Amino acid sequence: MSGICGIIYFDGRTVQEEVQKMAHVIQHRGSDGIEIIKNENVGFVHLQRNVSANITPFASPIVDENGVWCVADARIDNRAELLSQLFPSLPCSEAERLGNTTLLLAAYAHWGEEMLFHLIGDFAFVLWDAPRQKLIAGRDHCAARPLYYCYQSGGFVAFASEIKSLLTLPEVSKEFNFDKIHRYLEWASSLRPYRAETFYKHIHSLPPAHLLTVEARALKSRFCWDLKLERFAHLRTDEEFIRAFKTTFLEAVRCRLQTSYPVSAHLSGGLDSSSICATAHHLLGQELHTLHFDMGDSKQAEEKRFAEHILQWGIYEHEYIAPTRDLMAAIQQMVTIFDRPDHFTLLPTYHLAAGEAIKKQGTRILLTGHDGDSVVGYGKSYPMRLLQNQKWGEFKELMVQYAQIANFSHRFEQWPEWPLSKKYAFIVRSYAQRYFVKIAKNKDWKRLIKEGWKSTKALKMLPFGVNSMPFSRVLNWIRKYKKKQKFVVETDYGFLPEQRHLVLDILHEGMVESTEEFEQIAAHYGYEAAHPFYDKRLIELCLAIPDRLKFDRGYGRGPLRAIMKEVLPEEVRLRTSKALMNEPVKTQISQHQREITRLLGEVRQILPLLFTKAQALILDGYFKRALKELAKKSSDSVQLYVREIHLAQWLLNQKRS
Repeated sequence: MSGICGIIYFDGRTVQEEVQKMAHVIQHRGSDGIEIIKNENVGFVHLQRNVSANITPFASPIVDENGVWCVADARIDNRAELLSQLFPSLPCSEAERLGNTTLLLAAYAHWGEEMLFHLIGDFAFVLWDAPRQKLIAGRDHCAARPLYYCYQSGGFVAFASEIKSLLTLPEVSKEFNFDKIHRYLEWASSLRPYRAETFYKHIHSLPPAHLLTVEARALKSRFCWDLKLERFAHLRTDEEFIRAFKTTFLEAVRCRLQTSYPVSAHLSGGLDSSSICATAHHLLGQELHTLHFDMGDSKQAEEKRFAEHILQWGIYEHEYIAPTRDLMAAIQQMVTIFDRPDHFTLLPTYHLAAGEAIKKQGTRILLTGHDGDSVVGYGKSYPMRLLQNQKWGEFKELMVQYAQIANFSHRFEQWPEWPLSKKYAFIVRSYAQRYFVKIAKNKDWKRLIKEGWKSTKALKMLPFGVNSMPFSRVLNWIRKYKKKQKFVVETDYGFLPEQRHLVLDILHEGMVESTEEFEQIAAHYGYEAAHPFYDKRLIELCLAIPDRLKFDRGYGRGPLRAIMKEVLPEEVRLRTSKALMNEPVKTQISQHQREITRLLGEVRQILPLLFTKAQALILDGYFKRALKELAKKSSDSVQLYVREIHLAQWLLNQKRS
């Protein structure tokens, strides 16, 4: 993990000291050297941080014999394949010494602007094709490496790994993007694909798997992810899919362990992080430094007992991370690191404490189980498909199996005491109601009545809400749900309808921005955040794995549970419970209620100075609600005020600067 920045003028200006200023504010990314090259109207900077102590830093940025410049923050995972295609006559020993920047230049020379379809890894790169007077920039498929840019037609284009680098340029406006701020407060980011916009109106982020091309008077961005899932057609049986999953999963972890420094890993006690820790420990063949967020006395968030099961199965140097004491200082520090308000649900007191521990350890790679549940999947559509095909008997049998192992204690505290019949009814309705709502919205009343009657007989219950109700109440229930708006995925990514859950689960705005924040915390503390579940090859394989196998009788993530047999203790491998962070977050906030109340009151005073009258009124409504909820001792949802706290601190920072 390194850093890049640079500028290209289209209006005849010459690059002076701008790039030095851009590099200075992100110099924490260049602990192993900063290299700058300039030539009249072009200036590129590479800030180097090695993850391996026994290699010579790759030369970046570089200019090839054709006058093409390249600078990159990259780990290319399909190097061997690319080297054989791009340098077929070069001896292996020489080819292996080629840096990633050289590899990217060769890929551009060979494939041109189609190059992104051929790359696997975590990367952000920028090329300047001087003969064509065109900039080409690319970003990896899950946004593991950031890339921001600012463009003025006919004037300039600038890029950087962090927004603060772009803000050093006098040409870059600091005007706020109200629409982005409003969506942030709506908590609707999990329903929208990631967009190019940031919290600054004139600064943009390159979306994942996108290639950007910029000329003096033109800018285009296009999505470059062709799934081609037909290449998995040879996999037919469950055993074949599981073997393929194991091979791909091991490779995903191995690619992220290429370091001669100590390795750290998050160990929450959940299936995803535990699987990563156990696999990394096996591949390294040595002690692994693990970290666990200690949630104290919280019953909803306590996962320590699961983590301790893992620690008994391997040699780990384990550390429990307690939150830093000063919440207000942590919030202030985090918005400075991010150049935007925080998206994480967990407060920054934990993330900053973990960063300090990792830095002290001398680690340069942190492995996470980030978003494994979305990538490997729960096979959510499998029960729905049984309903659509009117396979009531199979659906009932599946729901009985699911009810026996499901654990919704994070939603219902009394879940463990519920009788099996009540659990079964809850799970059946969670699927059946969505199915019948869709029929009702199409006004297919005859089908609704016919299938409703069939399902009632087969499932031994009425799937509309209670076990028995007058038909008039059923109709009222339908009308109520018909009025609810259903969100339509706003995507031009080009996926087939059955593949759109990739956008919904992995590439949605909230998840990508969380990934970016992982990277920025890591950069601040001098290590690289690595997410094996975001390996492009693993994602594509999981899309091809049948939903039935992923659903796994209700356990979810069936292929991962299968390969972890005898690798993880059964208490963890078959775990279905989920931790909730609301309680520890509320506890910390309540301890600083007076300071937070003052913070929210202060930001309300400056809203008219930062926004239009209408915008200020809208935001003030959110802050008033936050103050109201903050004063309630019984308020259960931190979602009603935690983002307002982060936004308030960020806005005050902007006003002061």
